[in-house]
Amino acid sequence: MHLAKTVPNVEKEKSRNTRKRKTPTSSAPTRRKMFKKTEYPSIPEMSDGMRERIMEMGGREIHLVIQKQVQHTDISKNHGRLSLPINKLRFDFTTEEEKKLLDEQENKNKKGMNVVMIYDVGRESIICLKKWKIGSSDTYCLMTQWNKLVEETALRAGEHIQLWSFRKDEAQLCLAMVKLGSC
Repeated sequence: MHLAKTVPNVEKEKSRNTRKRKTPTSSAPTRRKMFKKTEYPSIPEMSDGMRERIMEMGGREIHLVIQKQVQHTDISKNHGRLSLPINKLRFDFTTEEEKKLLDEQENKNKKGMNVVMIYDVGRESIICLKKWKIGSSDTYCLMTQWNKLVEETALRAGEHIQLWSFRKDEAQLCLAMVKLGSC
């Protein structure tokens, strides 16, 4: 008889403890306004000015790597990188030797390689290319001078960019960023 009285009491306690607590509205985290992901209506050719700049540098083997919409994480100073998911690339711009280098680690940190990045036709910067695993997929990341480049080009989330690869001086990897704007 004593056992029968305690079982309902235990079940009542369980039902009380499984309710979720409400968070006060004042301490609720603020969410970032999301923008609609859109595809740029077409794949524009590289501007003549940018193509001429690449030719002046001795560039060859020009390929469109990716055309993407810039995300909040791509322009965040805290992230400090442009992510290029490998499964979204139109052209894999790295050689086998470069892939091996990017897969190597140095004290738990991935090795990177410096590449020349040209943008806004006349501007140039040395930027670090690394390969990371983000989520379940491999991603190339452009780092080091990325925040400076974002500031100089006034890049904003929602805009579309193209990233082109080319080679110069005995196969040195270089990149060119073309800002397409919003659609």
